[in-house]
Amino acid sequence: MNLNATILGQAISFVFFVWFCMKYIWPPIILAIETRQKEIKESLFNVQQAQEELSIIQKSIDKKIKEAKEKAFNIVNEANEQRLLILEDAKSKALKESQKILINTQLEIDMKILDARKNLHKEIVNLSISMAEKIIKKNIGKDENRDLVDELITSLSEVKH
Repeated sequence: MNLNATILGQAISFVFFVWFCMKYIWPPIILAIETRQKEIKESLFNVQQAQEELSIIQKSIDKKIKEAKEKAFNIVNEANEQRLLILEDAKSKALKESQKILINTQLEIDMKILDARKNLHKEIVNLSISMAEKIIKKNIGKDENRDLVDELITSLSEVKH
């Protein structure tokens, strides 16, 4: 039994195998591992940069949303202020218009009262004249004081017209 030659043959073939692996197999594996590690590092770096950019963009979006909310709030406040101004303006215009209408109505009433007084005065004058004519005709005879009656009727007729 040649144990030493077998061990020696196995040792030589092992050394040859190791040398062959180190020369032809190990470098491509190491190169693939290093390339993969480099790609992983670059990917991690890119992911980190993307997360930072995402964080910056998210902050920018949050800022723009906040500004948009503030603008919307300001617009709503301005709209409410304008609504109040318009309502107050409409109220003041309505109050002025109602005062004008009230004044015009009061003037119309006063004019109608004056017209009614004039008409009443004319009617009273006409009634007084007709009553005076009847009384005079009844109390004075046909021949008595005919000139006086004619003169009185003429003066009353002038007042009548």
